[in-house]
Order: sequence, then structure tokens, then C-alpha cells
Amino acid sequence: MTMQELAGQVDERMARGDWPGAEALLRQHRARAEAERNEEQALALCSELMGLYRQWGREKSFQDVLERTMVLLETVRPEPVSRGTILINAATGLAAFGENRRALALFQEAWHCYRTRLEPGDRRLAALFNNMAAALQALGETEKAEEYMRWALAVLALGPLGPDTATTWVNLAQLQAGRPDGAGAAAECLERAMECLDDPELVWDGYYAHTARKCAGAFAALGRRDLARELEERAAIIVEGT
Repeated sequence: MTMQELAGQVDERMARGDWPGAEALLRQHRARAEAERNEEQALALCSELMGLYRQWGREKSFQDVLERTMVLLETVRPEPVSRGTILINAATGLAAFGENRRALALFQEAWHCYRTRLEPGDRRLAALFNNMAAALQALGETEKAEEYMRWALAVLALGPLGPDTATTWVNLAQLQAGRPDGAGAAAECLERAMECLDDPELVWDGYYAHTARKCAGAFAALGRRDLARELEERAAIIVEGT
């Protein structure tokens, strides 16, 4: 079974909430890779496990796999983009479990891996900048967080319009709302986010529905319950039609 096929089976289990089943499948293949001393495959499986444990909220299991991942990264030496992606997976998990300072160090290393290998408009750069911004914001470094969010917007502006642009504007709106005089700036960011989501060129697919629901919560929290309801209705229309 290829890694792509395995990842598909894992995603299917996760989608239906079968976390133990997804874990068992990954652990089985990882044990085989370790027994066969296939460190490259073991590293790929550790990366998948980190993502699973982050989403499942299993911190102890995540930390155990993270430790093995960092050891394997010293021996396998994957090419820079792959290394960067694995580091981002590790850092995102650390941030999810409250270790934002440690996460930032790994995000910075991932940026070093990506910066000379990816095109300026590659959405992976925008995702990295948004993750770094979230960690910085959690640490109270709001000025730096805003800088990274705007970097993400600059990257996204180089490619076709997508839901990620709206998400970034919503993130920026939440940051502005936390400032004493930020209400006006937050409202402006929400308007920009809604402009993205209203664009007729944007495809209403599963990812749009996911983004609409994610943004709806922020719109409601920031006082725009009318727009929050509109986004929830759009998501429901998409889900019912699939």
C-alpha cells in the first residue's frame, strides 16, 4: 500500500470519528517500517501520527511521536520542502498543546526550508505565515502577528482567490478586535473577508462550506450575527447538496 492510499484510508476513518481505527492503522504500518529499518517511511508515518494526535487532542501520544520524529529528521535528511512540511506538522501540534514558543522555533526552521524552494505565491507559505501569526498572537506579540498575517495575504494575492484569503482576513479582524481602539479596523477586515466569500468566482464546495462555518463563529463573536447566519446557511446548502 502506498502512503497516498494509506492516508486516504486514515482520512476516511477520521472523517467518521473513528480515531482509534485511524491510529491503529498508522501504528501498524509504522511498526512494520521500524522493524524493517525503513526510516524514511517511519518518518512519514510519524508525521501523519502527529497530525492525528493533534486533531484528536492526545498530547502524551503526540509528544512521544514528536520525540521520535526529531530523531529521524537527523538521520533521514529529507529534501527541504518535505522537511519543512514535517516541521510544520510538529510545530502546529506543539502550538495546539500550548507550547507556542517551542512551536515558533520549528516554524522558523520550516520557513528556512521553504523560502528558497517554493514560488512566492505558493499557498503553503501563506499557511505557514498564518500558523506563525497564531503562535505569536498567543504569546501576546500582536504587532509581529499582524505582520505575518499581512505576509500571508500578500502570498494569497499572487494566486487565484480562495477561501483561505477570507480566513486570513477574519484572523486579522480578531486580532484588531483585541486592541483598545481596534473596532473600526476589525469591522473593515470582516468586510474584506465577506467580499472574498461573496466573490462569484469562488466555488461552493466542501472546503468553502468548512471555511464558511469556521468564519461564521468569528463573525458572530465580533457582533455580525447577520453575516454569521448567512455563512451557516451557505454551508448547510452545500452539505445538503452533496
